[in-house]
Amino acid sequence: MADDKYIRNRNLWRKSYPIGIPRRPPVIANLYDEITQTSYSLDLQNTIRHRDYYKIQIQISGAAIPAVILGEYDEDLIHFNNEDLKSYSFNFSFSNTPYVVYSMNSPDGAQPNTENLNIYGVSKNTTGGVVGLSAPFSGTIRYRAGYAPSFPYYFTGSAASIGPTILPATVFRASFGSDMPNNVSYFTASWAPLAGSPSELYQSPYDDNGNFDGNTYVEPQTGSLTNSSIIDELSAHMSSSIYFMAVE
Repeated sequence: MADDKYIRNRNLWRKSYPIGIPRRPPVIANLYDEITQTSYSLDLQNTIRHRDYYKIQIQISGAAIPAVILGEYDEDLIHFNNEDLKSYSFNFSFSNTPYVVYSMNSPDGAQPNTENLNIYGVSKNTTGGVVGLSAPFSGTIRYRAGYAPSFPYYFTGSAASIGPTILPATVFRASFGSDMPNNVSYFTASWAPLAGSPSELYQSPYDDNGNFDGNTYVEPQTGSLTNSSIIDELSAHMSSSIYFMAVE
């Protein structure tokens, strides 16, 4: 009678033995990647791990937001004491000659009626300028000066002695520019387009052509304002520059 150990453990006495894990039937999964919009198949028996694709959005809490690149801007008052011509200095030196516009700020108590006073630029450079008036005046005139490599551009108030009055102390977007009428009494001033009609528009004639016609009143025509232009009526024919600042 044969030893029963040969009967119970026949595989131990075989001349060949199975090596590795027996192959299992393939399990095919058809998948679709929404990001790349491609279809593909996977044998799940040969894939150790598989996860669905997801769109990942990363939000960094507390990360600093990149600063807006600002143009150069200055705004301040020019004080007149029964004068019709005044030189002034900016609060800093511009890297290039800026565009400068003027507006009436406030007369003193002795000169309450200034409606017919014309303000015009005479000259300007990177450190300041000269402004003229059509009559002697006591009070203050406000200048607004800006420079940027292109327009429209972002600015913020930078005056040392006062806060800006165009907007609160925050960033604003504006186009500066200049154009020259050709001995006409109606003129279209144009600037780099803004997103909409300007919330503020300042225009100043200049006596920069040596022909003494800068002392001209500029009257914007009602209903002609667009995001990039306005039609002006001039009190006299002129061939000197008009500078403007359009605030978005």
